[in-house]
Parts: sequence; C-alpha cells; structure tokens
Amino acid sequence: MPFRKQIMFALTFCYIFSLIFFTGIDGLYSKEINWIEVANTSNELQFIDVNSIKYNNRGFLSVITKYSEINPEDHEIINTNSYLIAVDCENRLFSKLPVNGDLNQVKNWDKPLNDKLIKNTIINSCSY
Repeated sequence: MPFRKQIMFALTFCYIFSLIFFTGIDGLYSKEINWIEVANTSNELQFIDVNSIKYNNRGFLSVITKYSEINPEDHEIINTNSYLIAVDCENRLFSKLPVNGDLNQVKNWDKPLNDKLIKNTIINSCSY
C-alpha cells in the first residue's frame, strides 16, 4: 500500500508541476517583440515594438523603437540600435528615455525637425 501512495503522490506532483510550468510559458510568449516598420529612407529603417506601447494618465506614451542603418546598394543592415522614447501625441513631441525609463522622467521634449524617421515614428505610435 505505501508504494501505491508514493506513485499517486508522484503523479499528483508531476501534474501540478506541469500546470505551473505551462502557465508560465504562456506569459513569456505573450510578451514577444513585434517589430513594425514605421519609416524608412534610402539608408535607414525605423521600427516600433507595438507590444511595448504604454500610455500614462496624461496621454503620453512610451515605446521601444529600433533604428537600423542599411547599405543603400545591397540593402544589408550595417548597424542596429534599440531605444525607448516618450511621445507627446497631442503636440507631436518626443524624448529619449533610459532603457528602464519611466514617462515621469521626461525633462525636455524635442521637436522632430527635418527628421522623417522620428516624425513617422510619432505618428504611427500614436495610432495605437
């Protein structure tokens, strides 16, 4: 009889462990990066991760962006950088944030003067 109880205990443990494990994996997959191209020029690409967009109570948003520099001749990626930006959708302003930054950390807003990539990033980010 004790051997049968041990088997039942082991099966119950495996079942509970499986439930916990597979529930945790589901959370990991829901936070995948979903890069969407929002702007380009002959030698630059700009993407946003739509899953990273977060609004605060004042209507500002933060979004993770990816900038890629490309060779215009063969369209190979030369360099890629990711960064976090804050966006004031109403006034079409932006501010770069530290990697783990918060919208409350914005000190100065910048205008995207003559920067097609940033202008399109703001417009497309605000559409979500």
